[in-house]
Amino acid sequence: MDATTFSAELEAKLKAIPAFGGRAYDGYIPGKIPTDGAGYVLPYVLFFAGIPADIGDPDLTGMTDTLVHDWAPQTNCVGPTPGHARKCAEIVAAALTNTRIGNHRLHVDTDAFRVAVPLKDDQAIPARFFLPLSWRLTTT
Repeated sequence: MDATTFSAELEAKLKAIPAFGGRAYDGYIPGKIPTDGAGYVLPYVLFFAGIPADIGDPDLTGMTDTLVHDWAPQTNCVGPTPGHARKCAEIVAAALTNTRIGNHRLHVDTDAFRVAVPLKDDQAIPARFFLPLSWRLTTT
């Protein structure tokens, strides 16, 4: 399975979460983010996904096993307040933990740097908060 297929499946799973009404974006926000009547952003998920990487040290022949890969996407759960960002992250974590992507399961990446609290993004107007979650999928 290639990175494009992995990303497309992840995007489909995120778009299927009813609480976000399909507001899941791959790498960037195309256009204006939907807002409520008061102008605050509606919760959404922005995800970033690269390519699977070979894992493992070379064996005695000096070769690395190219059949086992590690894929590590990140989701940013976004809302107008810290509470919304936390709730968004809880919903995403419940939906994605152990979900199937291809023939593999997605897990929380326990080795990644973890952000414990929502971060404020005041580069956008109105300001919004986001909580990143790191994921890992290992092929066998």
